[in-house]
Amino acid sequence: MKKRSKKEEEKLQEEIKKYANEPRSVRRKKERELKKEYKDKSITIKSGKKFKKTKEPLTRKQRRELLKDKNLLKEVLKIIRKYFPQLENLFSKLTDKRHKSYITYKMRTIIMTRLLSLICGITTMKGINQKFNTDEAIKNLSSICNQELKEVPDWQTIQDVIETLSIEEIEDIRKYMVKALIRSKMFDRFRYKGAIQVLVDATGLSSHDYNLNGNCISRTKSGIIKYYKYVLEAKIVFGNIVISIDSEWIENKELNNENEKQDCEVNAFKRMAPRLKKNYPKMKFIITGDALYATTPMIDICKDNKWYYIFNLKKDRLKNVYEQFTDNVNYFNETNKENYYLSKNVEFNDNVFDVFKYIEVTNNKTTTFHYVSNLNVKDSNIEEIVNMGRRRWKIENEGFNQQKNGTFCISHMSSRHIVGLKVQYYLIQIAHIIRQLLEYGSIIIKEIRDITKKEISDKISTMLTSNKISNFNCLDLNFQLRFDG
Repeated sequence: MKKRSKKEEEKLQEEIKKYANEPRSVRRKKERELKKEYKDKSITIKSGKKFKKTKEPLTRKQRRELLKDKNLLKEVLKIIRKYFPQLENLFSKLTDKRHKSYITYKMRTIIMTRLLSLICGITTMKGINQKFNTDEAIKNLSSICNQELKEVPDWQTIQDVIETLSIEEIEDIRKYMVKALIRSKMFDRFRYKGAIQVLVDATGLSSHDYNLNGNCISRTKSGIIKYYKYVLEAKIVFGNIVISIDSEWIENKELNNENEKQDCEVNAFKRMAPRLKKNYPKMKFIITGDALYATTPMIDICKDNKWYYIFNLKKDRLKNVYEQFTDNVNYFNETNKENYYLSKNVEFNDNVFDVFKYIEVTNNKTTTFHYVSNLNVKDSNIEEIVNMGRRRWKIENEGFNQQKNGTFCISHMSSRHIVGLKVQYYLIQIAHIIRQLLEYGSIIIKEIRDITKKEISDKISTMLTSNKISNFNCLDLNFQLRFDG
């Protein structure tokens, strides 16, 4: 290695400093260039980012000590019985179509067994038999369900009952839970001027080589037809929590000819909107969606229901609005915030709304976000409203991604029955509500720190299947959930 002159060393250090905050791939590329230029293989560009440590990580012994006396199964039941005191009773009242002479398990026992299996992260029906087949599980479920059991309900028995349930009754149970949380007021600080943000988006649940239930959406590629199950979700967002409040299945009815249009996300929202208004007539919502919703029909729906909205804007959706906004802000930008652009009271097809843009620059990468909204956007709130618009990703990450790839695996078809698959889906939404309250609100979870979702699932499952717990009916409900902002 040739010794560098003072001038060369200063130049090298400037280059290293210049690239210190770049992504790792960019730093490594520059390293190779500098090594070649200076003929020095020891040159490295370390990250210049500083990470603030909030708390010292727990040792393995500390984690064991903290977990030793923690009963997460009890925490789950405490959450259910404090915040949803009628839930188990509502399970008992579900319409039972079984012949009375063949009933071994009460309806409450059937549904609670399935619900607890979901909360434990059991993603298959057969997994119920495998995981819950212990004497302790039988005793604990007997106590929880208030029924003396000789065996845990077989997965096929649970499946048979689920396929006979009323979809509307299960939807009503979810509605009860959502209203109970809203009435509790513990999420009021996450409202915007009294309004609750509702994220709307569709997701695909499964794909098939055949038309399951005769109502799948079909797609043809390279001459091969694939069939898909889609559902449109409306989820309210409270901080880190996203909670399903309504679901509309995107599915074909009988198509008389090939030219007849298939069902779509837009039509699904048109069907969902009246139900949202009926179920929550006095609730102020901020409907938040992607550019698919930035159309006159969707905006009219929000206006007719007296809802606020924030929709992404793309040039190919509202071309005239996009061009008008560009001309307006080039002439006069109605906000003084750096990297923000605002044009107020833009008129389009009898609708008036604000159009705004945010330009984000990170690591020399520029990303632009455009929105339309009927909220009164101004200097004092444009940052907050942009953040609300960007929050739409939560329905993908905390909502669909967690349910698909995390605890619940909604893409696994627990039933192929036309009713059973929908009831299973709604039970997952109910289980996800309870799990999120536990994960984000429980003081016990906050004490342990850095505990993974799988560890939580395993801990609940272990307590249910390996420890006999006798006092499920006298739980201490004098506690509060605490949620971070």
